[in-house]
Amino acid sequence: MKADEPRSNPNDFQERLAAETDPGRRMDLIDEVLRPPEPQLLDTCVLQNLDYLYRTFEPSGSVVRDDAAAAALIQRYGTELADDMIALDTMYRRHEYESGYPWLICSAAVKEAGLLSGAKGESLKQFIEFLTGHQDDWSNDAYPGIAQGLLLTQGFRVSPLILKALSVKSPEEVHSTNGPLNFLPDQGDRLVATHAMLSNIPVVLTTDRKSFWTHRERLSELGVQVMRPVELLNLYEPYWEALDNEFRRRSGKAEADN
Repeated sequence: MKADEPRSNPNDFQERLAAETDPGRRMDLIDEVLRPPEPQLLDTCVLQNLDYLYRTFEPSGSVVRDDAAAAALIQRYGTELADDMIALDTMYRRHEYESGYPWLICSAAVKEAGLLSGAKGESLKQFIEFLTGHQDDWSNDAYPGIAQGLLLTQGFRVSPLILKALSVKSPEEVHSTNGPLNFLPDQGDRLVATHAMLSNIPVVLTTDRKSFWTHRERLSELGVQVMRPVELLNLYEPYWEALDNEFRRRSGKAEADN
């Protein structure tokens, strides 16, 4: 499901789910109706935010379980960014619990992150290596239709049909100052968006309200949905609730059968 598609009526979904007895088809229905658009491509700001959260709160636990830590984030970053960081922390913990992150990193974000020096730069580099390690472990059919192999390469080998649809003759033209992404003033942003478009990734996740977020409508016209972490979390919460309910249902049935 795409991020900007309307969701089914909750009552209709619950009726369909209640009527379905096959466990496999129940899971398919939950995924079909509630699963957020995956995977998501992380911009550099999100990577920096995640690294900060990991460095700051990993030894003591999640920020969302610490009111004082959440208040400190708000005081330091303001309400909007703090809310996004708390949402990132929530998703990170849940994905960690489920042994998988639906997050991808491209070479453009890696290059931008590499410009940072000192202890923070080294910490960010290690965190990126951690996430790319998970990315490398994905099987080819984890997300069918995603050209994962394009993300961490320096050059693009793209179907001529895709380039024709974008009215360009080469991948380099996509992120050029005269290409279809010329409304993005920053070259790094154009490269990240190019990776999303050519790799068929539905969402760019950002916490920078002055870059991707400002141009989200133009990017949506090109097939890339720009989302803030709070928006994405709002989609994940009903999905996780449905999965948890399904787990409890199966556990209860197993106990009853025994």
